Amino acid sequence: MPFRQVAMSGLIDAFEANARGAAATVDRIAGSPAAVLAAVEGALKDSPAVVLGPGEFLPSEIMNALVELPGLVREPSDEMLSRADAGISSAFAGIASSGSVCVAMGPPLAAAASLLMPLHIVLLCADRIVERPRNLFTPTCLGGEGFRRNLVLITGPSATADMGPLVRGVHGPHQLRIFVLE
Repeated sequence: MPFRQVAMSGLIDAFEANARGAAATVDRIAGSPAAVLAAVEGALKDSPAVVLGPGEFLPSEIMNALVELPGLVREPSDEMLSRADAGISSAFAGIASSGSVCVAMGPPLAAAASLLMPLHIVLLCADRIVERPRNLFTPTCLGGEGFRRNLVLITGPSATADMGPLVRGVHGPHQLRIFVLE
């Protein structure tokens, strides 16, 4: 295996282990529209209201397949956003050292799809996994886009220990499901 593939494989392995350690569910899937659609449908089960965030970090063929999801709310009102069961977002990047996904805020529905719904499904292209957060802010990483984005790092489902023992899903997604597209 060429060095770049070995290095990428190591980053994916580290990302997966650290994300699972933070209580996220991680699955590696093929990056084809059919594979992504099948995986997302399986994760959604029978969710009656699904919000699809912007897919700027995914191939357009995948986004075109996702608009066929059952239960997809195409133009959600504020009330519908507050009642939706699942949000789907594309990750700007993944951070191997922490298992965090990095979501770019700003485009319509980016925040709602990633921070508001009980189930957050993240689609992460494997070639967008970096070793450490600081890598996002170098000119050579991901075309230097980290400098021009409002980014949120998400590590596992929402959790708090403010009132005693650790409780998950108090002020955000109860579940974080990450699909790494290889």
